[in-house]
Amino acid sequence: MGEAEVGGTGAPGDKGPGEAAPSPAEETVVWSPEVEVCLFHAMLGHKPVGVNRHFHMICIRDKFSQNIGRQVPSKVIWDHLSTMYDMQALHESEILPFPNPERNFVLPDEIIQEVREGLCGQRESEAVLARPSPSAGHHRGFPVNGSCLLHRKSGH
Repeated sequence: MGEAEVGGTGAPGDKGPGEAAPSPAEETVVWSPEVEVCLFHAMLGHKPVGVNRHFHMICIRDKFSQNIGRQVPSKVIWDHLSTMYDMQALHESEILPFPNPERNFVLPDEIIQEVREGLCGQRESEAVLARPSPSAGHHRGFPVNGSCLLHRKSGH
């Protein structure tokens, strides 16, 4: 097949935050049929499209790197997949795994007023004081803490 080099056309912003600049030995991958089979094996169960594409790519990258015995940057994999597939079209055709309608939201005026007056901090302090002692244990398997008390008190 050919060589995939770092650079070129990948999906924008697809380089992970923890990914350092590749060393010269990692910059190219000779995409032989055997190496592509390793990539496809690494992709089993992971789709590099949709809202979780970056998480799936981390898994693909780790498995692929382990399979070929050297570290390969995600960008190299993104670039190679882009030569085989229209990744943008696949991403856009992916159905969201959950309903996600966009709605306008306005914070209620009473909450804004409480924050301005500093009452929000007082409620948290009261909740901490009202917390049972640590020897009281857990409530229904969940630890009792200030945030749980706040939610219970406000009806959430």
